[in-house]
Amino acid sequence: MSESLYNAQVRELFSQLIHAGSVVSTNDALSVAAGSFEQGAQATFAVVRDECVIQTVRYQAYGCPHFLAACEWLSRWMEGRAWSELSAWNWRDVERILEVPANKRTRLLLLDDVVSQLKNL
Repeated sequence: MSESLYNAQVRELFSQLIHAGSVVSTNDALSVAAGSFEQGAQATFAVVRDECVIQTVRYQAYGCPHFLAACEWLSRWMEGRAWSELSAWNWRDVERILEVPANKRTRLLLLDDVVSQLKNL
């Protein structure tokens, strides 16, 4: 990964994808997916929550370092939050923080789709 292409936040998140993986299947686990290999980015998120708080977030993803860092950022943002706070998610925040180039915005919109699907469960 060329350091000139990615800011420090992307490099840090990409090197520590601590939420990558799967959740042990439970009745409380919710799963949503967006994207495809053909689109160049795909992610499946599994979320475990109690009545109102997101307890655990895991994802399996395919894509560029910006996308994987964004998946990790979203997972860290969601974990421990009240379910009702999902409405506060804004993909533009991630775009700005990770300095995602304009030609990769559609990948962030996939994460917006993930959050929208979760809100509707």
